[in-house]
Order: sequence, then structure tokens, then C-alpha cells
Amino acid sequence: MLHPIRKSLRLMTAATLLLSTSILSPRFASAKAEGAKIVILTVSQECEYCAIHQRSFLEAAKAAGLTVDTKINNFDPATQATQVDQVIAQKPDAIVLWPSDASAIVPSLRKIKKAGIPLVITNSMPDKKYSEYWDVYTGPNDTGNGEQAAKAMIRGFTEKGFGAAGTVFVIEGVPGTPPQIQRLEGFKKTLEKEAPDIKIVGVQPGNWDQTKSTEAAAALFTQHPDVKGVYAQADNMLAGVIVAAQRAGLDPSKVVLVGSNCSIEGVHAISAGTQYATVLQSPVDDGRYAAEAVVDLLNGKKGDPIRYLPNPIVTKENLPEYVDKIGMK
Repeated sequence: MLHPIRKSLRLMTAATLLLSTSILSPRFASAKAEGAKIVILTVSQECEYCAIHQRSFLEAAKAAGLTVDTKINNFDPATQATQVDQVIAQKPDAIVLWPSDASAIVPSLRKIKKAGIPLVITNSMPDKKYSEYWDVYTGPNDTGNGEQAAKAMIRGFTEKGFGAAGTVFVIEGVPGTPPQIQRLEGFKKTLEKEAPDIKIVGVQPGNWDQTKSTEAAAALFTQHPDVKGVYAQADNMLAGVIVAAQRAGLDPSKVVLVGSNCSIEGVHAISAGTQYATVLQSPVDDGRYAAEAVVDLLNGKKGDPIRYLPNPIVTKENLPEYVDKIGMK
């Protein structure tokens, strides 16, 4: 028997995707976009978020009549650089690119710009000082996501009776990726500004992987057994934190555990009371926004050069409002 939440997720998401497809088609009707050949360079099919992002993008692109070639680099900057060179030689009508590394991608961005190929950056924005090299960015405001996570942490401290003082640690994503850098920056600065007595006592990479996050969290729980909160930069990594806490003899519900992305792991953990909060980042909208941006570029439509995803704080109280955004089928 399906878990009630999973069953409702599948029904709601199916309806959402069907509706989005029906809405996209009229908007995308255009001789310029229809039949255009584009390439999406993305980072992984193994992480659930990445897979849902790609599926959503391809569904929206198909509705627009685009022909899409997909290239995957498994978070390898060197592979992505080689792929960019190959794609430029193909002379596509446009490129959609999810950077695997914030700094390593810059030479490739320059090459795409020099080749005159329209470029949409999706999901992970490099430093804004390089924004001249792309046309549109769509995806999360990762600094804002980190800020929201800090605000959730502060709220959780109050609700659990810790006041505005205590220690926390962070499980971060792959080092060097824009989300890892920017979410940590937003989290740190917000705590320093709004709750300076909540101190970060450790930061370890979980590389967007639950098993690696379990290991990293286990080490930090050993070093800091009195920790009051944990911020994991993705819900699947926070699932590893929960496992590590339980193995250490800690009750996860007694610690302020804050994640990000509102993925299925976070939905179940929040429902069960083992996770306090997450920050919404919808892979469905993330992929769709990128598709809409590339179609607008091909159609010559001038839009906002930055389109951020909504990033509300999600807790048990408002969870039902957002479960359809995670993209489970």
C-alpha cells in the first residue's frame, strides 16, 4: 500500500504536470522557437533533484517544439569544459547550462559568448561579476535559500525552548559548486546579523549524497554532542543527518534540523516530526523556468535577466501547500 503522502504526491504532481504542459503549449507557439536545436549541459541524472529538473525541462521543451540534445558531466568540471567545446562546434540555436563548478566554468562561458550562442544558466549562478557572459539566469537564489534556512533555524531555536543561543553545524554540498558557496554564505551572514549567539561549530561536505552526509554528521555529532541544530544544504543530506543522530543516541525531534529543496525525504521527515523545516526549491519549476527562458530568447522576447524560484520556509504546519512542487511521479 502506498504511503498516504506519497499517494497524494503522485496524484497532485501528475495533475500539476498535465496542467503545466497544457499551459506551456500556447505560450510557446512560435516559428522561431519551434524546431530549434538546443543543448542542455547538466550535472547528473543520479541525484533525484537533477533528474526531476531534467524531466521537467524536457517536457516543457517538447511542448515548445524544441529539439534537445542532453550532455551530462557528473559534477566534473573538466568533462563539462570539453562538452562545451564540442557543443560550440555543433553551432546549436541556444545552450542551457547547469555549471558544475562556479569558477571553472568561466572560461567556457567566455567561449560561448564569443561564439554568439544564446545562453541560459540554470540552477547554479556563477559569480554575478561574470553575468555579461550569459543572457538569462533561472533557478534558486542560493544566498536567499541560506538566509531562509538561518531564519528557520532561529525560529526553531525559539520553538524548542533554546532561546537565541547554542551551537549548530552544517552539512554542505559539493565544495566549489555555486549552491554550496552561496547557501553557506547566506546562512552564516543571517545568523551573524539576527542571532549572533547561535554559533556554527563545524562544516563538513556531504556532496549532495545521503551516505556521505551520514558519515560527515556522525563525526560532527561525536565532536559536538551538545549541538542544538543542524543545517544540511539539501533534504537528502539531512536524511543522513537524522540517521547519524539516531545512531548517536540523539532524538532528532529534540534538535532543530533544517534542510533545503523540499524533496521527498524532507516531506516524510517533516511529517514524522524528525525534521523541523526545509526551504522550498522546486525541481519542477526549476526545469520549467529554464525552458521558458530559452524559448523566450529564441523568440526574441526581452525578459528579466534573472528569474528566481520562490523559497518559502516549509514546516509541518504549511507542508500541504507545497508537496506538489517536489515532482514525484
